[in-house]
Amino acid sequence: MPYSRFERALAEDILQAQARRALAFSLHVGDIKSGSAPCDDALLLDRRALFERSRHPLVLMAGDNDWLDCARVQAGGHDPFERLAALRSVLFAQAPALPGLHRSAASPEQARWRIGSVLFVTLNVPGSPLPDTAAGRGQARDALNWLDEALQPEMLRDVRALVVAFHAHPDFAAHAAGRGSQRYRALLDRLARFASADQRPLLVIHGDTHTWRVDKPLHDPDSGRRLDNVIRLETHGSPWLGWTEVVVDPDAPAVFRFRPHRMSSE
Repeated sequence: MPYSRFERALAEDILQAQARRALAFSLHVGDIKSGSAPCDDALLLDRRALFERSRHPLVLMAGDNDWLDCARVQAGGHDPFERLAALRSVLFAQAPALPGLHRSAASPEQARWRIGSVLFVTLNVPGSPLPDTAAGRGQARDALNWLDEALQPEMLRDVRALVVAFHAHPDFAAHAAGRGSQRYRALLDRLARFASADQRPLLVIHGDTHTWRVDKPLHDPDSGRRLDNVIRLETHGSPWLGWTEVVVDPDAPAVFRFRPHRMSSE
């Protein structure tokens, strides 16, 4: 969101509602426009002005509508990687508002930071297929490399819980059945093997299919066992809008607690 003029106004209401809460930061999983909306610089500047109204740090991710789907005729027929460069220039070039946030040099829309003993990682994993080109394959590698770097032992020293966020719905059911796209399998295999060997709580956040849910859909690809230390949160999406308040307490039996705030645009 926002996908329309009405939803843009609703986004301001959401920011005002969040401003009344003592939030450490806010996370937007991407798709700051609809897939058919024009992919022009004016829209990017408008969204930057919108997000700058947040009264606490707002960490944005890249959704496929924001760059990859700009190749669609109705969105302007742009080169997706030219639009990704524009997205980076307008929305990811500023100094981070969140202290300690570190961006990937190769893909600055990817970030990581720590708050206390919790490590947060964001990846550029779009919901639409990447082109089978050098640029497309490179973008897929960048995401996996950024995740691999975050899961190294030296990065996890004193970390008691992890949050990994990206835009795409990676099709957990297909992964459990040994199917699905190679790109999503590679991502979920990494997360599953890490979670199978390491019992620290892991929260996976994504968007893409516009269905709010909290569940445990990740399975070990070798044994088929459900990984109970992994929780998935899928965020609200147009037209069923809202935001989710997440309480993270590494010392609590339930490290992650969720409170949805629904604001429908219907």
